[in-house]
Amino acid sequence: MDTMTINISLPKAMYADAKKIMAKQRYASFSEFLREQVRQAIYQAKGLTVNGFTPEFEAEVLRRANDPYAEVFHWDGKGSLHDFMMSNQPKRRKNDKH
Repeated sequence: MDTMTINISLPKAMYADAKKIMAKQRYASFSEFLREQVRQAIYQAKGLTVNGFTPEFEAEVLRRANDPYAEVFHWDGKGSLHDFMMSNQPKRRKNDKH
């Protein structure tokens, strides 16, 4: 990975607050913490979730993960994963509210 080193200045209080968050969330370094914050800002600006997915895609993944009765589909790695998931919708059961 090609990287760039930057220098930033922060108010002492902001740095102290960031260090508290880092300790609580177990970041290994201030650089790791800042990279995560920048990543989240980029995802948010693009309308993506914190995991870097579209909200619809992530909701579908979580819905399927939480449904033990969902049909199982296997993607062969060819083509778009998003297209595969959207074209392989499981059959709805009678009591589904969606």
